Amino acid sequence: MANRAFNVGDVVLAKMKGYPPWPGIIIDDEHVPQAVRKERPVSKHGWYTIRFMPKADYHWSSPKDLVPLSREDIDAFLARPSKSRRADLAKAYEIAKDPAAWNEEQDRIVKEHEEDIQEHGEEQESDVAAGEEEDDADERPGAARKRSSPQAAPPSKRTRSEPTETHTELQPDKEHAEEIDPATRRVREWRHRLQRAFLSKEGVIYASDMDAQDALFKTVEACDDMTVDQLRSTKIGKVMKRIHLLPEVPRDDEFHFRERAGELMKRWSVLLDQAAEDTEA
Repeated sequence: MANRAFNVGDVVLAKMKGYPPWPGIIIDDEHVPQAVRKERPVSKHGWYTIRFMPKADYHWSSPKDLVPLSREDIDAFLARPSKSRRADLAKAYEIAKDPAAWNEEQDRIVKEHEEDIQEHGEEQESDVAAGEEEDDADERPGAARKRSSPQAAPPSKRTRSEPTETHTELQPDKEHAEEIDPATRRVREWRHRLQRAFLSKEGVIYASDMDAQDALFKTVEACDDMTVDQLRSTKIGKVMKRIHLLPEVPRDDEFHFRERAGELMKRWSVLLDQAAEDTEA
């Protein structure tokens, strides 16, 4: 039997060794980060590029490893008792019901990140970190925290993005070897976009951009398994602190960005504190 042909925009289940079939959407390479495209194995050229839900991980699949995911299949999965479903997989199926807005948001994140790299090169860490070295010991409002050395989260903390684990062969730019996994690269892209929207050098925050930033905040808030390594290497916590401390944000009475930034800082500080305790134990 000939392999089925798929088109960009098709919602599919991708089969991967060691993982349950996972919902994703077929995309063209124009919407894949350049750092990911460069590492596509030669043996997988001509395969379909899959963007997995809900974390926007990337993978290349042959037609024989893909099956169409219909609305009936999605409804049947979500009708199962919640105790029998993985939370991250259920979230992926929820997005797969109507993935257009989610997929457009991921395209926007990739596009703006690539434009930023073309214009400025990899973002200077000094844009965020200059004059804030003391923040390493204070990444939550009003809290003093012992400095801890970077430490990877235990395996139980890295259950997110099962598709990410399937393409660990992806390599980053040599100058950023610490971002060897796509999950960290994605967190860095979130940080880039947040910084450009709320902390631009011009000091202008556009009210018209706040709906998009609300969607981005929701994406970050849904990431419930951020690792200590990701927090430290991307410095997204520093950006959130500066957003939290902004004197004024357009439409903040509607979206509560400063409050939400503070809540994310509190959540991440728990991880950092636990890493410090584990190091001292």
